[in-house]
Amino acid sequence: MTSRLKPIVGLLLWGAISAATAAEPNVIRGIEVGQREGALELEIRGSRAPSYSVFKLQDPPRLVVDLAGADVSGVGSPIQVGKAGVLAVSTAQYKDERSAVGRVIIALDGARRYDVAPRGDAVVVRVLEAETAGAPAAAAASSPAATAPAAPPASVPAAPSPSGDGHLVSRRVDEGPGGTATRITGVRAAGAQLVIATDGEPGRLEILELRDPARLAIDVHGVASAPRAPVKVRGAFSQVRFGRDSGKVRVVLDASGALPRYEVKRVAGGVAVVTSGASVASAEPARKAAPAPGVEPVVAAAPAAPTADPGLARIADVRFASAGGGSRIDIAGKAPFVISRPDARTVVLTLDGAKLPRAMERSLDTTAFHGPVAMVSSFNQPQTGQVRIVATLRGSATDRIVETRDGLTWTFTEGGDAAEAAAPAMPEQAQAADAKVAGFAAEAPAYASSGAPQARGYSGRRITLDFHDIEIRNLLRLIADVSKKNIVVADDVSGKVTVSLRNVPWDQALDLVLRSKGLGKEEMGNVIRIAKFEAIAKEQAAKAEAEKARIPLIPLKVRIIPVNYARAADVASRVKDVLSERGSVSTDERTNVLIVKDIPEALVRAEGLVRNLDTEIPQVLIESRIVEASSNFNRQLGVQWGGNASFTQATGNPTGVAFPNNVSGAGAAGQAPNQGTSSTPNYAVNLPAAIGQGSGGGIGLVLGSANGAFNLNLRLSALENNGVVKTISSPKIATIDNKEATIGQGISIPFSQTSASGVNTTFVEAKLELKVTPHVTADGSILLKIKATNNAPNSSLTGSNGQPSISKREAETEVLVKDGETTVIGGIYTRSTASKTASVPFLSKIPLLGFFFRSDTNTDDHTELLIFITPRILNRQPATAAAAASN
Repeated sequence: MTSRLKPIVGLLLWGAISAATAAEPNVIRGIEVGQREGALELEIRGSRAPSYSVFKLQDPPRLVVDLAGADVSGVGSPIQVGKAGVLAVSTAQYKDERSAVGRVIIALDGARRYDVAPRGDAVVVRVLEAETAGAPAAAAASSPAATAPAAPPASVPAAPSPSGDGHLVSRRVDEGPGGTATRITGVRAAGAQLVIATDGEPGRLEILELRDPARLAIDVHGVASAPRAPVKVRGAFSQVRFGRDSGKVRVVLDASGALPRYEVKRVAGGVAVVTSGASVASAEPARKAAPAPGVEPVVAAAPAAPTADPGLARIADVRFASAGGGSRIDIAGKAPFVISRPDARTVVLTLDGAKLPRAMERSLDTTAFHGPVAMVSSFNQPQTGQVRIVATLRGSATDRIVETRDGLTWTFTEGGDAAEAAAPAMPEQAQAADAKVAGFAAEAPAYASSGAPQARGYSGRRITLDFHDIEIRNLLRLIADVSKKNIVVADDVSGKVTVSLRNVPWDQALDLVLRSKGLGKEEMGNVIRIAKFEAIAKEQAAKAEAEKARIPLIPLKVRIIPVNYARAADVASRVKDVLSERGSVSTDERTNVLIVKDIPEALVRAEGLVRNLDTEIPQVLIESRIVEASSNFNRQLGVQWGGNASFTQATGNPTGVAFPNNVSGAGAAGQAPNQGTSSTPNYAVNLPAAIGQGSGGGIGLVLGSANGAFNLNLRLSALENNGVVKTISSPKIATIDNKEATIGQGISIPFSQTSASGVNTTFVEAKLELKVTPHVTADGSILLKIKATNNAPNSSLTGSNGQPSISKREAETEVLVKDGETTVIGGIYTRSTASKTASVPFLSKIPLLGFFFRSDTNTDDHTELLIFITPRILNRQPATAAAAASN
């Protein structure tokens, strides 16, 4: 891989790892049960800091902890406890393609006080002693419901924490975004606002309200240093102190008197504490849920309807509905309210001075509707006189609340400002959601009897029926009185029925009674007709026969239906399927219209089908990048040396003996085996590097005697080659949905073949080519069937007649990509390394001197191929608008 390409691939890998980390669920590793300080403690441990909601249910009593983005499938369930008021613990998993909620259900033996608090990567649930009849609801150790990270606001008293700190009034956690701050730089005051300045964006915040004396503590996690000396301030707080702990710094704000009403929020460059004139003690009647940091609350005051409970407005019902791609929560009843967002996936509606019926304290699993809301939880907070409705979102969504005649309507739409503007246009008709509350198999019937709806589509008034051998006609009259419907019963409907139904919708009860007696019903406006199945079936069959006999008598009409985006001939075959036996369809290619002849009812069906099929086809632009990078490295080190020595009369130094009188020797590395010992330049070791003109270098040394009797030649040679090649190809093509498109560029290489019939020349293509077939899905993703080739001639490898070979680089696959996103569909990385040594045996092994008896060659070649694909829908908005208009 080249040095230029490494940063690009590194960024891609870093982005993929970051995306995978962000999408990782909070895996619940286990639930530990133990006793501490006289209370049973259940620790739900996860892989990261939790975000949770808690509420309490009755009949049977149980405590439900919903963990947002959590996976509890790995926890064994149920866990039998059987002590300190806890019977057992079970889990349930709710999950779809965009969100997940893990649920932990704690079955209790009766009414129990409890408190819930986060502890690192865990949620700790402490079950305390049983509630007494005389104890007020506000004396509970904690509220029946709490939401993290946005727990009750600092202005609302809460129970002592699990640590047993008697000075603790309340505690909440603000997870916030990933913090970059490492130190607290100081404190500055601006009017009623006190800013704790940091050198970056603060991370997790823990906000604690303490008493005796009154003070406010803020734990800033991820910060390692702070000022050592206290900082004196004026106003609601007298001074600010700092204390360092492992992984965090605690900022303590000492109140000048009673703790004032305050709001802690994130600002640019730190954390701000905004105070008001009223103290916490004097503001008891007007408490409201604290908004999430950085989110401005929406507040509206509505007069409370008179109820049996003095000062508390009655919220009669909380119902979910889905229509038009959005979600709606209808609240029957009015009260002052506040909307806050503890995190990006949670929206909390707090109703002040209100009370919710026990049957409405529940969770609605709305994942089946595929809208922006995944779950809705509603519960009471008796100690503060509040009702909380928590909406868990699938992703980014905007909400809008409108006051109606009977209560409040809370709508959710996906997207940003455009979606928010479209929210009020949601149609009124919608389907009611099922209330799906996880629990033990044995407690499901009990929960059903306490008011959970059992089937989608039943929305009537709830009734309780408990009769033995009651005449079915009398039972139907009773249901007619409750439903305010007119019921007509056929003469042959008779008999008795035994029913025992508690708190079920009347329309569901009617269906169950009719099914048990083999009866059917027909609804015509406000009238319900009840008869036997056989009688209704015969009437419907007779009606169908009469309609079939009427069709031949209806006069035919002709209608011309224009087709805008499709070919009329292609649509005509689909229209034939909705015509009657007398109908016919033809096309006019010049004007691209359908000429349909049939009865009026069939013409309406045909025109409706054409309007649905004749929509603008999405056009897709496919951009690709084919990146080829190669590098090569070659290094050679060589040596040549040799010489000659002569003891002859010619050089004047014979040996002086008869034999041998003349002796001479010379290097023979450059000689053939059958040649003599003399050679020029007489190399004894001839292992040079492959140097030449334009490559490498060498140096030579010649030593010789005056009479030529002794000569020594030495030559050192070295060669190093280093090359980098990068090729970027960028084919781009546009096509319509489900149509293959091809773009290419290259050359055709002739190849000659000789046979008995003569010379035949064929052409082989070596080209860059992109073939792609896109398909646009309903959610805006694009399914691509891709074949990318980048073939090129290779002159280093040729055939017998000199024709070059073809180096092939191809990728063929199918991928699913979001609109405008880039994916890597293929990558080929090859590396070839070689090391070669030519040497003289034995002598090349001598340390240091062995260098003069060997030659070294090293090569290292890299090649890399990456293919990037980016699809874009060119006409997404017009195509979407056309599809919506056809519906």
